[in-house]
Amino acid sequence: MIINRQRTTQRQVKALTIVGQSNQIKRINSTNYKVKSQSSDFWYDVTRVPQESKWNCSCPDHIFRNLDCKHIQAVLISKELRNKIVTNTDVKEIETESELICKCGSMDIVKHGIRHNKSGNIQRFRCKTCNHKWSDNLGFANAKVNSKVITVALDLYFKGVSLRKVAEHLKFFYGISISNVAVLGWIRKFGEVVTPFVDSLVPKEMSGVYHVDEMAVHVRKEKMLEKGHYQWLWNMMDNTTRFWISSKVSQRREIEDARAVFQDAKRKSLMPLAVVHDGLPAYRQAFYKEYFTMQNPKVRNIRSVSVRHDGLNQKVERLNGIFRDRERVMHGMDSAESAQKTIDAFRIHYNFIREHGSIKKTPAEQAGIKLDLRQNKIENLIRLASKFVFE
Repeated sequence: MIINRQRTTQRQVKALTIVGQSNQIKRINSTNYKVKSQSSDFWYDVTRVPQESKWNCSCPDHIFRNLDCKHIQAVLISKELRNKIVTNTDVKEIETESELICKCGSMDIVKHGIRHNKSGNIQRFRCKTCNHKWSDNLGFANAKVNSKVITVALDLYFKGVSLRKVAEHLKFFYGISISNVAVLGWIRKFGEVVTPFVDSLVPKEMSGVYHVDEMAVHVRKEKMLEKGHYQWLWNMMDNTTRFWISSKVSQRREIEDARAVFQDAKRKSLMPLAVVHDGLPAYRQAFYKEYFTMQNPKVRNIRSVSVRHDGLNQKVERLNGIFRDRERVMHGMDSAESAQKTIDAFRIHYNFIREHGSIKKTPAEQAGIKLDLRQNKIENLIRLASKFVFE
């Protein structure tokens, strides 16, 4: 079952990549499409069975496995996006003008005209206290597109589409010419704005069994003594809720680096019942510095070094694998600072936006954090975080 779910996810990611490219899907009519092969110049026929909702494709993946291949999923995504653009109902409009707050802290805000551009109309606002003016672009500095387009770009990126493909998607479907660097800037800004807010929300319904593990990530402009242009990413997550508690980037794998992860987790969550880790000596020393106590209840230190051990770190290793898939599409990150901001943004999406396949909820919901994010979770989370800064 795990393998099938992983294959389905990979097909969805590949489907999004197809949709994000230009001239990969040709619409013959409402029930017949042609989708270009990603490995050759061949075009596959994707057709809907009359009077049914089932779709067929002429590719080997669909013929031999009888599953919705990446070509079928690409057509379905394309149809959905086409309908959303035509009806202009892709994002639920939320009235939040009454909650607008200026950077000076004033709530005496008035509308100040509308900017018209290719991405749609952007509402402008003015603060009557300090006369500061800004656009409704979720506070993304110098963003010349509206908030809905920004959230579409963020959603595609977090679903595995590369930065360049996201930029191509915006140009193809919205007629907006934007660089991949600008998209990366939105992702970093998302992490900067939302991280302080979500880190202030303490999950109170976790199992208390925390898994921690480290992995090497490619950072082009940094040089690590052990592995060249790589840094270490330390991840800690809860066992049952899958809540990703901490993500820290460091140059080394020493005791102080492991302690920084534990200290970060202590600020963001309740005291655990047990900490599960692999055989890295730094974990043991860091555990005794941060979690060891002679008083009850004592935190258990569980060392897992093989598949035969009861405390196997499968869940956090699976999390590492999910991020590895994302990193592979990115071909690495630029600097340690950029890597930390990007990973923070990915952690936020994992906890608060993405529904986990096994628990059928977001990890934050499973951990007892109830936020009414409604339809466009990314946009509403940014708005909540922006309001939090001034409270």
